[in-house]
Amino acid sequence: MEKIGREKQVVFSFKEIYQLELLRDKKTLNDLTFREKFLELGVVEKIGKTSGTKYMLSHNYYIHEERPGLYTRIKGITREYKKELILEHIKREGRGMKKDFKDAFPDLKTSDISNLLQELRLERKIERIGSDRSGYWQIRTN
Repeated sequence: MEKIGREKQVVFSFKEIYQLELLRDKKTLNDLTFREKFLELGVVEKIGKTSGTKYMLSHNYYIHEERPGLYTRIKGITREYKKELILEHIKREGRGMKKDFKDAFPDLKTSDISNLLQELRLERKIERIGSDRSGYWQIRTN
């Protein structure tokens, strides 16, 4: 905070520092009045793009704290990377079932996994073979 304050010639109020501490500790940005300032200064980063948008302290903070691994864990794996992992699994195994992807992504809801699979289907990268219950996904051949 001091470094950013010096570099950008900005003074943070007690309320702003308190909000950043809440973000660091509880992973929540309660007072959105400071959000734009934090984003503009690069103190905070956005995770996500829709109504599920979350905020976290910047990568620079975790580098300063010598905890870049914690940054990676909090930031999570991008949607595109998850889709790449699904494709890699299907290519390696020859096919993939929803239960395989539940094992691979235990933090995701079944509906989230279904959405990823449907996106890959709409991108014409995979196709569904068989029923919802006993079917599987495979790489699209044409």
